[in-house]
Amino acid sequence: MTINLKTDPVSKSFYQYLWPALTGMVIKSLFIMGDAWFIGQGVGADGLGAISLTVPAYSIFTAIAMMIGIGGAAFMSIEVGKGNLKVGQTLLTQSLLITAVITSIGVALAMYNLDAMFAMMGASGNIAALATEYLSVMLQFFVLYALAWVLSCFVRNDGNPKLATYAMSLGAILNLALDYLFVLEFGWGMAGAAYATGISQLAIAGILLSHFVRQQGRLKLVLEGVGFSQTRNILQIGLPIFFIEVTSAMTIVLFNYVLLHYFSENHVIAYGMMLNVGVLALFVMVGISQACQPIISFNHGANRPHLVDEILRLGLKAAIGSGVVFLVVVWLFSSNIAALYLGEQPELIALSATSLSFYFFGVPLMGFNMVVANLFQATAKPMQATVISLARGFIFVAIGIVTLPLFFPEDGVWASVLFAEAVTALMSLVMLRAYQRQNNYQPAVA
Repeated sequence: MTINLKTDPVSKSFYQYLWPALTGMVIKSLFIMGDAWFIGQGVGADGLGAISLTVPAYSIFTAIAMMIGIGGAAFMSIEVGKGNLKVGQTLLTQSLLITAVITSIGVALAMYNLDAMFAMMGASGNIAALATEYLSVMLQFFVLYALAWVLSCFVRNDGNPKLATYAMSLGAILNLALDYLFVLEFGWGMAGAAYATGISQLAIAGILLSHFVRQQGRLKLVLEGVGFSQTRNILQIGLPIFFIEVTSAMTIVLFNYVLLHYFSENHVIAYGMMLNVGVLALFVMVGISQACQPIISFNHGANRPHLVDEILRLGLKAAIGSGVVFLVVVWLFSSNIAALYLGEQPELIALSATSLSFYFFGVPLMGFNMVVANLFQATAKPMQATVISLARGFIFVAIGIVTLPLFFPEDGVWASVLFAEAVTALMSLVMLRAYQRQNNYQPAVA
C-alpha cells in the first residue's frame, strides 16, 4: 500500500511507517542479541567481554551511516514536501558518494590502529585477542554496511518502508543461520560471527537495491547530481544522530576503561551482556523515531505545524509506553535473561542482572529524549537535537561514571545511564516547551 503523506491522516501514516520500522529494528536487535548468544555458547563469557570492546568501532561507522542516511533522507523528504523532486534525487546520489568516501577512509585508519585502540582501553590477554579477531574481519564489511544503512533510510522515506523491513528481516535470519554454522558447527569462533554478520549485510544491500531496479518509488539510482554540493545540508541535519552514536562509542570506551581499571573483567562481561540485551530497547526507540521522522519532515516542509504536533504526540506515547513495558519485564526477569547468556555462573549472573535492571530503569526516559531529539532533527533544527544527543549520550553519563561510584561504590557505575537520561529529560522538556510556544500550538506533553 502506497503512503501518501499529503492526503492520508497522520495516525494512518504513522502506523504505516511504525510497524515496518519497528519490526525491522526489533529483528535487527534480536539478531544482535542472537549473535551474542552464539558467541557466548561457542566462545565463552570472554567472547561477550570482547564484543563490548568492539562496539565503539561499530558505533562510529553506524554514526557515519546514520548521519548521512537520516540527514540526507530527512532533507529529501522536506524538499519533496515542497515539490522539489530533483533536489531529492541529488540528495540520494550525493549521500551514497559521501558515505563511500568517509567510510573507506575510516576503515583504512581503523585497520592501521587496531591494536592501539584496544590497548588504550586497557584490554589485554584473551579478551583483547578475541576482540582483535572479530574486528579485523568486520572492518572488511563496514563500507558495505554503511551504504546499506543509507539505502534503507532513502527507501523508507521514498514510501517503501516495508522493503526496508524485509531486507532487515531476511538479513537477520541469514545472520543467525550463518552464526550457527560458522560458530557452533565449524568452530570458527569470533571470526565466524564476524563473517556471518558481514555476509548478511551483503544480502540486505541487494534487497534494498531492488527498490530502484523495480522503480517502486520516485527516486532512481543514477549519477544525476553527483558531487558534494549538498554535503553541508546533509551533514547539518544528520549531525545530531552522529553525536548520538559517537558519544555512545565514547561512553562505551569510558565504561570499559573504568571497569577494567577499577573493577574486574567480570564487570566488562556484564557490561557486554547489558549492551547486547539493551539494544532491543534502544532499537525500538530508533524505530519509533524513524516512523515519526518522514511525516514530521514532510509536514514541516508543507508548513502544517498542527500535524507535526499530532505525530509528536503519537511518537511520545509509543516510546514512553514501550519503555515502561521493557522496564517491568526486565525488572521481573533480569536474572533469567542473564542466565541465558552466561549459563551456570551465579556471581556473574547476579552482577549482570544488576546492570540490566539499572539500564532499563532509564529506558522510558530514553524514549522521551530520543523522540524529542528526532523532532528537532526532522524540522532542520540540528542545534537543539545535538544538545540533547550529547547530554544523554556522553556528558551526563561521564559525570555519572565519575561521581556516582563515590557515593554508591557497588551500583554507582551502573546507575550512570539512568542518571544521564533523567537529567537530559528535564532539558528536553524545557526545549520542547520553548519550541511549542514558538510555533503557537498546544503542547504535546501536558
